[in-house]
Order: sequence, then structure tokens, then C-alpha cells
Amino acid sequence: MLAGLTGWHTIIMVVLLLPWLIAVVQIARSKAPATPVVLWLVVVTVLPLIGALLWFAVGRASLRREAQRLQGQ
Repeated sequence: MLAGLTGWHTIIMVVLLLPWLIAVVQIARSKAPATPVVLWLVVVTVLPLIGALLWFAVGRASLRREAQRLQGQ
């Protein structure tokens, strides 16, 4: 199935898959409450490239603030 993926096909697949995989791992490892984590996982899964870009631009900081807010209580 993947035998024909050589050269630029592999590069495109890695470029699309790598940010998604990094985002999913970072979201899953976050110490934020379950609801925002699940919502981010849904966004990143439904919209793989756009969701990952949104996660890196907005999501990391928002979940970090949420986790710090809960630890302060």
C-alpha cells in the first residue's frame, strides 16, 4: 500500500502528518481539564492541518493558562 510512496509523496505525507502528530501528543499530555483537551483533540482530528496550526498558534497557551488557573485554586 505504501510501497509507491517515494520522493516527494513521502515528503508531503510527513509535512502533513508530523504537525498533526505533535499536536495530538502535546494535547494529550497537557494537564488541563478534560473538556478543553477533548475539544482540541476533536478539532485537530477533524481538521488535521488547520487544527494543528490552530493548536500551535492559540491552543497551547490557552490550555497552559487553564491548567495554571486550576492549580492556583
